[in-house]
Amino acid sequence: MMKPISKYQAQTAAETIQIIAGGEDPWLAFGQFLDDWRGTDSAQRPGLVSEPLPDVSPEYLRWAALLAAAVDWLCAQEQIPAPSWTSRPDYRLPEPWFLYPGWRLRAWQLAETPVPFRMRNIFGGDRILARV
Repeated sequence: MMKPISKYQAQTAAETIQIIAGGEDPWLAFGQFLDDWRGTDSAQRPGLVSEPLPDVSPEYLRWAALLAAAVDWLCAQEQIPAPSWTSRPDYRLPEPWFLYPGWRLRAWQLAETPVPFRMRNIFGGDRILARV
């Protein structure tokens, strides 16, 4: 007997942080969220970000901040309001997080990172959400 085929459910931002806090590779989980956002019909995209992120331990706070910044940026690109949970003050990191190490890349990251990331003290340049 064949197993019934279930319909794929796109990964939400809240599920993404749960996956990361569960020990999965953060970049893979984050990338899956980005891929699912882009693969979801624009009318359905707000549903991927409407649920607030659950509280996480301090070691995962940077990933929650990255998700909040990404959701802000993605919503702005779609001209839809970002959910209110993205403005939580604890999503602003106390220390800068440079996604690309090395002092030679710092000036580029400082100058080119989009505002939703910069305001949370996250720096990764102008292609921060680019996927290969």
